[in-house]
Amino acid sequence: MDNDLYISANVVRRVFSSSTYQTGNIKEIYKNKIYLIIVYKGVVMKNTSLGYHTFSFFQRLKEDEYFALSGSFMDYANLNKDMKMFPVKNKKGQCIYYIYSYRPSNGIRWLLLSPLMKNGFIAYGILTIIDSKVLIEGNYITASKEDELETVERIYNGKVSEISPILNKFGECSLSRVDPCLNIDLQELNIPCSPAQMISLIKQGNIPEHYQERKVEYNKKQHRRVTDKNSFYLESKSSVINYYWKYPQQDNEKHPNYFFKEASRNVIRLEVQCKYLAIYNLAQNIRNTTRSYYSMEDENSDQMYERMIYGIFHPKNPADVILRDSVLEGVIQKHFYRIVRKGDYFTLDGARIMVKSYDFRKDKEERLIYALEQVKECHGIAKAKEKLRGQDLTDFKRSLRDLDDILVNPVTIPRRWGIEYIPNLLSAYFDVIYEEQIVHKKEFLAKKRIEKFLLKIEDHKI
Repeated sequence: MDNDLYISANVVRRVFSSSTYQTGNIKEIYKNKIYLIIVYKGVVMKNTSLGYHTFSFFQRLKEDEYFALSGSFMDYANLNKDMKMFPVKNKKGQCIYYIYSYRPSNGIRWLLLSPLMKNGFIAYGILTIIDSKVLIEGNYITASKEDELETVERIYNGKVSEISPILNKFGECSLSRVDPCLNIDLQELNIPCSPAQMISLIKQGNIPEHYQERKVEYNKKQHRRVTDKNSFYLESKSSVINYYWKYPQQDNEKHPNYFFKEASRNVIRLEVQCKYLAIYNLAQNIRNTTRSYYSMEDENSDQMYERMIYGIFHPKNPADVILRDSVLEGVIQKHFYRIVRKGDYFTLDGARIMVKSYDFRKDKEERLIYALEQVKECHGIAKAKEKLRGQDLTDFKRSLRDLDDILVNPVTIPRRWGIEYIPNLLSAYFDVIYEEQIVHKKEFLAKKRIEKFLLKIEDHKI
């Protein structure tokens, strides 16, 4: 076997692909830069889960179809008292669209959209929004997996057949949004910090290019809008990234899971809301693997522009392709490493010890320690980047990559917490789920070095 690969129990994470759960020639897999997971543990946890929770699709309608469908929904609501219709209005009191949903919520709702209303839409259509775990079992915490999609499809098709033949069947629908997510229950994974502390560390992470952090609350003392203390919410044109503590979201009497909120007390949700453009890019190379595939000619530039601007006309983005476990895991991992990074959390002193243990050249060692100190002083990676220019910024970004290589997070644990070490959340999840993985030698050795560091802490030698 290649000298740069090791098989190791409970070690590290890696890229997932359609070949993830298949056996094959190790060298061929390595050559294609795919890391093969050897053993799947099949560990089942109550709240900790990786998958998706919400997705939606838009169906364009002709004017006569729109009004016929509106009538069908009204007739259905009159016959089924659990179906409710209500208008959504803007600040001026103008109707934007109508929502049809079930009360109590069953995980599915429809938005009727028309250019006649004050919403900026240029076409008639209906937007379907599905929270699949709520639809299946009334669960507002756990993420859905690929193997549950058939159940979602069966329930959805049953509902639309009762309402109108105008509504597309599930296999005919094209995704307009999907929210891959990773739920981490800190207690289930034995993470030695509180949810508030974990969010504090996450909020000191990186803000990728083209993203901005949303400010939602007005602080009277600071006389300005500030970010939500319980979430790290980043927005771009193609996606929204929201890493947040689940419990405060459900600690609201209007939330449908309010009376069962206690189950979410230790849950951190790492969520990526993929808009049309992100889904389109995901589907490009795998679209024809859907069971409902049909041949399509490429769109011209005017059609593509119209889709991007208005977000209501969609190419064929089949749910059974995008909502595969391997695709969703790849999305979560990509964004997590860009924002939170690969490394585990140490105190600043502990991080210094880890860096020095490698006996790097003096200039490299000083560069890495300086980066750690800059992040500490500026209260985060993004804020440290903001104050640097030119070669200093180049060196800082290089140091972030070098710290990733030795699995040391640039964000450090405050001494006042009394905690010496906190594992990387994604690493902790994969270490529980997958018993054995093939990893790079560099990463394997970094993990072993961390284990030695932790043993010294236990023996009070640090």
